[in-house]
Amino acid sequence: MDYKEIKKKHQHISRLILDKEISSAIKELFDFASNTKKQFHQVQIEKVKDTYLNILKHSFLGIDDPERDNIYCYVQRSLIELTDKIKECLLTESSNLTIYKMKWSIEKELEHHSDEAFSLINNLTFDNELDKILKENNIDLTNNKNDDTKITSRQKALKELFNFLWLTDSYQEVENKTIDSICYSDKIPWHDKSLIVSALTLSLLRIFDVQKFIALLNFYHTNENQVWQRALVGIILALYKYDKQIKLYPELGKQILKLSKVEDINKQFETVLIQIFKSKETEKITKKWEDEILPEMMKMRPKIEENLDLENIINDQFMEDKNPDWEKVFEDSPNLLDKLQDFSQMQIEGSDVFMSAFSKLKNFPFFNEISNWFTPFYKENEHIDIIVEKEETNLQEFIEQLEKSFHMCSSDKYSFCLNLQLVPESHKSMMMEMFNEEMQSMEEVSKDENLFNQFAISKNIITQYLQDLYRFYKLNPHKNEFSDIFKWSFDVQNSDFFNKIITDKQVTRNIAEFFLENEHYDKAVEIFKIIEKTEESNIELFEKIGYCYQRLGKYSEALTYYKRAQLLDETKEWIIKKIALCYRYLDNHKEALKYYMEAEKLDPENLYIQAFIGHTLMRLEKYEEALKYYFKVEYLAPENEKIQNPLAWISFYLGKFDTAIKYYQTILEKKSNEFDLIHIGHVYWSSGDTTKAIESYTKALNILDKDFNKFLESFIEDQNILIKHGISTLDISLMKDYLQNDYKA
Repeated sequence: MDYKEIKKKHQHISRLILDKEISSAIKELFDFASNTKKQFHQVQIEKVKDTYLNILKHSFLGIDDPERDNIYCYVQRSLIELTDKIKECLLTESSNLTIYKMKWSIEKELEHHSDEAFSLINNLTFDNELDKILKENNIDLTNNKNDDTKITSRQKALKELFNFLWLTDSYQEVENKTIDSICYSDKIPWHDKSLIVSALTLSLLRIFDVQKFIALLNFYHTNENQVWQRALVGIILALYKYDKQIKLYPELGKQILKLSKVEDINKQFETVLIQIFKSKETEKITKKWEDEILPEMMKMRPKIEENLDLENIINDQFMEDKNPDWEKVFEDSPNLLDKLQDFSQMQIEGSDVFMSAFSKLKNFPFFNEISNWFTPFYKENEHIDIIVEKEETNLQEFIEQLEKSFHMCSSDKYSFCLNLQLVPESHKSMMMEMFNEEMQSMEEVSKDENLFNQFAISKNIITQYLQDLYRFYKLNPHKNEFSDIFKWSFDVQNSDFFNKIITDKQVTRNIAEFFLENEHYDKAVEIFKIIEKTEESNIELFEKIGYCYQRLGKYSEALTYYKRAQLLDETKEWIIKKIALCYRYLDNHKEALKYYMEAEKLDPENLYIQAFIGHTLMRLEKYEEALKYYFKVEYLAPENEKIQNPLAWISFYLGKFDTAIKYYQTILEKKSNEFDLIHIGHVYWSSGDTTKAIESYTKALNILDKDFNKFLESFIEDQNILIKHGISTLDISLMKDYLQNDYKA
């Protein structure tokens, strides 16, 4: 079996077990286990099968077993755990994936050492505190036969510990005691604990284990800054992934439910979930940057070069301050400044605007280690020390400033510093100065936005961590070996854990509002409909559900909710216009007109309403009335050139040829297109000027590169109007042939 087959089979069997299709699951599991090289799995499955057969026997022989439900839960639990073990066994035995080669190596190392938990981390050297903790837990770090290979780097030791915790399937006593000791130590630095939390999270997402879950909960409850926020992210990811499975572990369930008693838990959950949804929007933001902003900036390059005086860039004056002409640079592209300001605001609000820039800076050897994708940025890191020592430029102040910055995730900070080594020394000082100025500017903005209160700081830490996770799942070389968490649907409103922990319904509402704001109307309407069950007379809620359905093209459903909203406020113009719109899309133009007329009474000068009354009257073939409304729009907004098209066409239909020609000529002065040329040809022909008609038709053909079939599609569209104005069907046929033959000649 290959990787995809193993994963698919594992998911299928797990689903059967959780859906209580136990007999089918056991049968499938025997087949799954037959692919491994180990026989003991079948023996374990057989034992669980016997237990299940006893449940079946007792259930229908009138034997009252008060423990039946608990035993059934045990069967489900055992089968789920066996399914996980068989999946991991198969992937380790047969997969060529890098992470499972690492896992195989670690397991082989364990087989040769009596100290099962940490024998692979030979001669591990941490600070005195952690060294003491490990020894207290009977983890001997001095029994390595090869003294020459002694590890002296804390970073390397941490990497080994990270890999071990990440790739261990089930934590036993020694692992649990060691993790607890690290968790509760006040001398282990926050960045080391944060890395351990990431290892726990990756490990738990790879394979379920109660002890991993409890370890994350412990790290969360210690409330150590930088650590608890990462633990919370791991907990929420695991809660979502294992929502149904957690029910099989009542004691774990009790521990999880304690979260509901934590002060601010609602705000914390909301922060993580909204940031996950924002992370899922990163590709859209990156696309906007690459498709809209960068091309505009590239077009402006000569103008920018002129304003920046690039020929004299290295002079004393330039070093003193920012270019005073920055604002003028954007005069030739007014939308660009707005877009850049939008990006700055998005950055402050937690959107990932740096992904595009830093995605190209993840090829340094530093990122070959999985653990380094999760290493928090701190100035004492060995990799940073090496860069600082090598550089002629004094980077210490810059590194300290970078460590404090909330506007770039750790992964990007490391990328930035590693890339500095490639920047010529002559440019480095200027880069540092510009960067420091930008950081100070962002700090000022942050103060104005009140982003330095404690909760805002926690929110920034969560944002940065999720951006680190996003880069790991999207950019690391082995990304295809992981289940991408940012492809999960995260329909948390349907999750048991969410409904039990989150007591503040405003959190649910805020998630729905986020989806609405970001145009995920299908998700928004699903959550709004859940809220509706408890808010039966909320006009805004009905409006938003209606709007979501409208944007999804479900106009009948939208109409239902707009009308429910109207019952609560009969004079609200917005609702009336939306009802009219839905009727129009449902081709019920009579009803649409009725509601547009109601809207007109409330706002007689509204151009939108006037135009759509005209459109609706046109659909109802009330052309004289439609013309009056279009003339009104033209009068109120003479700069609106688009209104000339329906005015021209209706004038043609009504036989007002002079008026039609006047409008079509005005339209064609601005821009020639085949449709307007064909229409003015129809007007000329209907008014008796056949020569000008043929000239216009010929120009249309030329625009269409003499593609007669395309021309014919538009030409015959209005043939009924031609007939109405006295052009016979024979004349129409002759004109088609004349134009076609003239073209061939």
